[in-house]
Order: sequence, then structure tokens, then C-alpha cells
Amino acid sequence: MKKEWFMFMVCALLTTVAVLGLIRWFAPQLLGIPVDLQLVRVAEEVPPFFDGVFRTADYKTKDFIIKDPYVIRAKPLYPDIGNMGPHDILGFRNRFIPNVADIITIGDSQTYGIHTVLEKNWPSQLESSLANKASELYSMAVGGWSAPEYYDIFYKSLMLDPRVVIVAFYTGNDPLESFVRVYGNKQWAFFRPNPNISASDAPKVKYPPPKSEWWKAVFNDGLITFFTPKVRHASNRDHPTVHAGYAIMAEVARQISASSQNLNTKIVFTIIPTKELVYAQKIQRDGLAPPVEYLKLIRDEQKNLLNLASQIGQIPHTVYVDLLKPLQDAALKSTPLYPRSDGHQLQTGHEVIAKALAPAIERLIPPKPQGGILVKYGPKQIHRIFPESYMQIETLNEYVPKIIDRIFLVRDNQLWRFNSLKVFTQNGWKVEYLRGVKPRDIANFPYAGIIHKVDPEKFGPVEKNKN
Repeated sequence: MKKEWFMFMVCALLTTVAVLGLIRWFAPQLLGIPVDLQLVRVAEEVPPFFDGVFRTADYKTKDFIIKDPYVIRAKPLYPDIGNMGPHDILGFRNRFIPNVADIITIGDSQTYGIHTVLEKNWPSQLESSLANKASELYSMAVGGWSAPEYYDIFYKSLMLDPRVVIVAFYTGNDPLESFVRVYGNKQWAFFRPNPNISASDAPKVKYPPPKSEWWKAVFNDGLITFFTPKVRHASNRDHPTVHAGYAIMAEVARQISASSQNLNTKIVFTIIPTKELVYAQKIQRDGLAPPVEYLKLIRDEQKNLLNLASQIGQIPHTVYVDLLKPLQDAALKSTPLYPRSDGHQLQTGHEVIAKALAPAIERLIPPKPQGGILVKYGPKQIHRIFPESYMQIETLNEYVPKIIDRIFLVRDNQLWRFNSLKVFTQNGWKVEYLRGVKPRDIANFPYAGIIHKVDPEKFGPVEKNKN
């Protein structure tokens, strides 16, 4: 009997020691041990977080584009020099990184906005046109990216809980670059549509194109510009690698769309055409005589663009916005959309793109929360998700003890918190029409303070103030 009792005590002691050890390791705060005094475990395969974010080599490099194992990225914290920059710490062209982004734009240098200041590229102009909406926009575009990078960054962009993600393909080099990435890297092998070709089959392209390949066009209104049809035709010619590139772009669109089906994120696709195709109608109208290479480019690019647009248009639960017609219409005027010797838009070209996208985005972005609102936290906090519509008083009263500190007032683009339901109602509000919103909906409002007093003129319903 004594032996059994002794063994029981030994087992109990060992169990207690083991449990305390696990708690000390995984949750030291439960034992009253300050978390900030704990030693961290070193894992050589995972670099320290801040060493990765503040990687000295990134800031000392003279390169604008940095190579990573699977993608390229732009230099972080690059200064604002007008036609390029500023970059945030992730290397994207923004002045800051929001905790929540209502709109995310994904693309290459055509979306980044070379040749225009940050505030005048099409993502910024689009955001400005939606100023009366909850339209915090974050751009995730890097020059040199193509469809595989768009696919990769899309999943990372979801961390910002976007309402809308806009993916902008570019016919000028996305097809060939997508082919090179997918066939040259095992990471993207699952995107390969044709097993009978390889990365070595990619056509050789001189970039930048020599001046012998430039075509100078002088329009009837006096506008002079240069085109480089040969280098642009490399991504549009009738060739297996180009066909594969466009197939990859279409499949990326399908994969992104499929991944968003269970999310509250709407996907918008668009295709930015080449400068050459944008001016095709004006060249024809003015009776210019372009070289044969230009005519081949226009024939093949237009066919490829329309085919890709058709495939995207058949993807369920997505939106496609055409840019070709609005850009071609704008090109008929005398105002230049591009620099003379480059295929990236000027501010005027970006304005056309922003205006073309705005109506579609406008329909997908709800108005900013206004007035008295109830912020809905997850099931772990209140064990129930309230409907988006207005709630009945019976539903609200059942949960008032759990949500009393989550009643807010949005006024003049600022966020106030009512310290109690009593103060809320004494300021003239009625709980039966309190609107429920999600935490992400108020994440970007500056916090103005806590409402302790009764001041209907300042904190009451707007309708009451007007009376």
C-alpha cells in the first residue's frame, strides 16, 4: 500500500513539474513571469523578423529592383524623386502602409506610374475620385512584375482585408515575362500550359530597343511620338511561348477569382494595352504609313487582348473593365498620353485609366459609416455576428451587456466612443436603428476620444441638430 502511495505521489509530482514547465515555456504570463524578460528560441532556418524588415543590404544597394528567391521587388524606402518613389518599407509606391485597405491595386510599372508623381498615377487618381467613400487605397505594383507575381502578391494582399482588388495586366510585356517566370522557376511549374516547350524557347528581345527599331510618327495635329513595335510584338507574336504567356495570364485570373469566392473581396481585372495599340485609330485616321512590324503588332495584340478579355469575362463573380476604347478615344485628341520616347503613360493617360475604372469600383465600395454605429467583433468576443442591416431592439438588448463599450459615433471623419449605452441614448440616439459594422470599417478613422457627457448638439443625430 505504501509503495503504491509513493508511486502515486511521484507521478503526480512529475506531472505537475511537466505542466509548469510547459506553461512557463508557452504562457509564462500565467505564472506571473514578464513575457518581455523571456529568452527567445533561436531557429536558424527562420531569420529574425526585424532583421528581415530592416535588411541593411536592401537600403545600401544601388539597385532599384532587388532579386528575391521567387520574385523581384523594389527597393524599400526609396525617396520621392518625382517620376519614381516614394516607396514604403515593403518597397511599394505608397507614403504609408494602412492597417486596412479598401482597394488594392496589383500590376507592373504601368500601375506603379513611372513618368508621373505618386499623386497623379492612376491608383492615386482613382482613390481621389472616390473621396466620399471608404476608399483607402494601397498600391502593390512593381516594375518588371507579371502574372505569377500578381498571383503571389494577391494572397499576401488579403492581410489588409481589402474590399476590392484590382489586377492590371499589360500586353506590352506580361505575356513573355509570365512565360519566362513560369517556365524558368519550379515554383510556378503548376502554371505551365504546354509541356512541350521550355524557357529556352523564349524569343530573344533587345531591351531597351535600339533606335534603329523606333518609328517616328507625326500626326496631323502636330503631335510627335515614337513607337517601338518590334519589342512589343515579341510579347504578342504568333508563337508558342506567347500563347503560353497569355494562357498563364488567363489561368492566374481564374485562380485569383476562385480563391476569392469565400471572401468578402471583389476582384476587378483590367488590361492595359501598349502605346502602339492605343494610337492605332489615330494613325489610321490621319493616314500615316506605319512599318510592317507595327501592322503585325496591332493585328496580333488586338486579337490577344480581346481573347484574354473574353476569357476573363467568363470567370464568375469577377468584374472586367475595358481600357482599350477609352484610351483610344483619348488618343484621338491632341493632348499626349505618353512621353515621346516611352510607353508608360503621362498623368493624362493615368487619368483616362482612373476614370474608366471609377464607375465599376464606385459600385463595389459602400459609403463610409456615419452616425451611431455598433462595431461587431468576432464570435470569440460576442459569440454572434450581427447582420449588416439595421438590427431590431430585441436582438440588440439581448447582447447589450456584451457590446456596451462598442458603441461609436462617426462624425466629421473622426471616431468617438460612447462610454455607456445611457450616454448614447441621452444624446438623442435610438438603439433600434443602431447600425452594425465590422472593425475593419472604422480602422482608418482617427480616434477622437470617449463621450462622457450629454451634448446632443455635438454628439446627437444630425436630423435633431437641424431642428
